[in-house]
Amino acid sequence: MHRSETLELRPCALCGAEISPARDRGYCFATEAFLCFDCAIRRGGRWDEAQDRWDVEADVSGLAVPEE
Repeated sequence: MHRSETLELRPCALCGAEISPARDRGYCFATEAFLCFDCAIRRGGRWDEAQDRWDVEADVSGLAVPEE
């Protein structure tokens, strides 16, 4: 992995897995908070493959939001 790619990684707010917001289908909430794909699905999110977007939002209640 290129060093600049490691700077792009962000932790999933639920499980801590590192995801790349630019490459992975993570779910973004707030400005800099993310859920990995699996956690977003477990929290009720639904990914629309044809539209390449989340068509049902994941439930992020109770998750910590990083200070901006």
